[in-house]
Amino acid sequence: MGEASPHEPRRDRLFLAVFALLTLSNLVPLWCVRVPPMQDAWQHLALVDVIHHYDAPGSLYPDYFVLPQSPRPNLVYYYLTHLVAFVTPSLEVANKVVLSGYLLTFPGSFLALLRAFGRSRRLAFFAFPLTYNAFFFYGFVSFLVGIPVLFAGLAAYRRFLAGPWPAHLRQGLWAAVFLVLAFFTHAHVFLLFCLLAGVLWLLHPGSREDRVFRLAPFLPGLVFFVPWFVVFFVEQTPSLSGRAFGSAADFFGPKYYSPSYVLSMFYRFVGDHFRDDTDDLLFLLWVFVALGLLMFRRAPQAPRGARLAALDLEILTLVLGASVLALPEHIEAQSIVSLRHVFFVAVFFVGWLGLREAPRRVGLAAVGVLVGLQAATVANLVRGFRAFDRELEGYPTLFERAQGGKRLLRVTYNQESAVVPYGAYWHTQFFYTILKGGIADMQFAEYPHNPIQYRPGMVPPKPPPEFWKSKAWRYFDYILVRRGSSPRLSSVEDRLDPVAEVSDWILYRVADEPLPRPMEEDATPSPRRPVAGLDTGAGVRRPGLAPLPENARWIRGSVEALTARFRRGVHPLRNTR
Repeated sequence: MGEASPHEPRRDRLFLAVFALLTLSNLVPLWCVRVPPMQDAWQHLALVDVIHHYDAPGSLYPDYFVLPQSPRPNLVYYYLTHLVAFVTPSLEVANKVVLSGYLLTFPGSFLALLRAFGRSRRLAFFAFPLTYNAFFFYGFVSFLVGIPVLFAGLAAYRRFLAGPWPAHLRQGLWAAVFLVLAFFTHAHVFLLFCLLAGVLWLLHPGSREDRVFRLAPFLPGLVFFVPWFVVFFVEQTPSLSGRAFGSAADFFGPKYYSPSYVLSMFYRFVGDHFRDDTDDLLFLLWVFVALGLLMFRRAPQAPRGARLAALDLEILTLVLGASVLALPEHIEAQSIVSLRHVFFVAVFFVGWLGLREAPRRVGLAAVGVLVGLQAATVANLVRGFRAFDRELEGYPTLFERAQGGKRLLRVTYNQESAVVPYGAYWHTQFFYTILKGGIADMQFAEYPHNPIQYRPGMVPPKPPPEFWKSKAWRYFDYILVRRGSSPRLSSVEDRLDPVAEVSDWILYRVADEPLPRPMEEDATPSPRRPVAGLDTGAGVRRPGLAPLPENARWIRGSVEALTARFRRGVHPLRNTR
C-alpha cells in the first residue's frame, strides 16, 4: 500500500476501502451495549432532556431551569442531540447517533490534518486506536464532538497559510466557519484552536499585508467569544445560581499539579481504558510501531527563511507539551484544563514519523500491524463494555417503577466501577431524569459556562452522605443508595419503602409525601405546580414535545442580546424568565 498518486488508482481504492472499514469498526463498541462506561455523559443527556421536553404538557423543567437566550458554548451537542431525538426512539439513541458522528469523523479529520501538513496519509492509521480516549470515558461529550472540528479547522487554516494567493481563499473561509463552530461546540476547543492557529500564523512568513489578511478567519469566532469572555471572565458575572469563574487578577483560581503527577497522567489521557492490562499491552504495541517509524524520519528540506514553517507540526506538538505544564490543571468552575492537551501531544506526534521515508516492506508491515491493532482494540473495547454492562445488570430498570416528575437524591460512599478506572457511576442517577423527567442534582446547570441554568433559588439542597442528619433530605421523593457503600439507614428505614433493586443498587421511595417544608437551609425551592399528564406508575412517558421553533428561540435572543451589549452596554448573557 503506497502513497496516493494519480498513477496508482488501485492503491487509492485499497487505501480508501481499508480506511472506511476501520472507521466503521469504531461504531461496534458504542452500539454493542445500552450504557457505555461514560462518566459525565448522563448528566449532559439529562440537560438535553430539559431542552427536549421543556414545553411538554406538565413538564417541571420551566420551574427549575432557563434555556439559553444568547450565543454560548456547548450548544452544538445539546441542540444537535435534541434535534436528532425527534427522529429516534429515545434520547439514548439520539446520544449514540451524535457520538457516532464523532467516531466516524475523527479518523477522516485527522487524515485531513496530516495531508494539510504534507505528511503521509498512511499515518492516519495511528488515529484509530486513539478514537476511544479519556474524553470518551470521562463523558466529555461536547469536547469529543469538538475534536474533529479542531482537526478539520486546523487543516483548512494550514492550507490557507501555505497556499498561493488567492487560490486558497476558500480554505480561509472554511477555517472561519470551523472557528465559529468550535466556539459553539466547546470553549476550550475554540481557545485551543486559536492557540495553535496563532502559532501557525507566526511561523509562516509573508508580507505585512498578507499577515494582516491571514488573521481574517479569526474574526467571526471572536465576535461570539469576546462578549462571552468579557461578561463571564472579566466582569465575573455569575450563573443564575450564583457560581462564577475566578477573576483575571488571580488567573481564574488556578490549581497546578506537580510535574511527576502530570507525567503519571499522560497514559491515562491516551490509552488507559480498563482496570486490567490488555489495553496497556495494546498501547505499548502502538508506541513500538511509532518509535520504529521514527528511526526513518528525515529533517524537512525548506528554503532559507521558511525552515520553521516546514517544522510547524513539530512546533505545535512542542507547544502543546509545554502547555500541559504551563497552564493550570483546573480553574474556578472548570475542571481538567491543561491535562486535556496530553492527548493532542500524542496525536500530533504521529506526524513526526517517517512512514514515507521507510522501506516499502517496513511501511507495509507497520500498516498491517496498525490494522491488526485496531481490530484488537475494538475487540478489547467490546469485551470491556460488556463487562461493564454485566456490572450494571440493567441499572436503568431501577426507575421503571418510579413515578415521573419527582425528585431524587443519590447517596453513596463509593461510586467507582470494578471495570473502568473512571467515575462510571458518578452520573448514572440521571437516568431517572432521562427516562422519567424528574429532577436530580444537575450540578452542571450551576456552572456559568453551561447553556442550561437553574433559576435563582431552585438548586436542590445537598444533604451530606448521612442525609438524615439534615432536614433537607425531606425535599426528595426518592433516595438511591449503593448497597455495598451506603450509610446505615436504620434511623430512617421506617420512612423509606424499597421500590426497586438491581445489582448493588436500591431505590427507595420516601414513605410520607416530601413536599417542600421549612428546613434548616435558607434556600427552599417553591412547591411544584400540578403535573398534568405525567405517569403515575410504570414507565409512561409524559406526552407531547415542544414545537421545534419554540426550542430554537434562543437564536432570536442571540441577536437581541448582542445588539443590547454593544449599543447599551448591558450583559447579553444574563438569562431572565
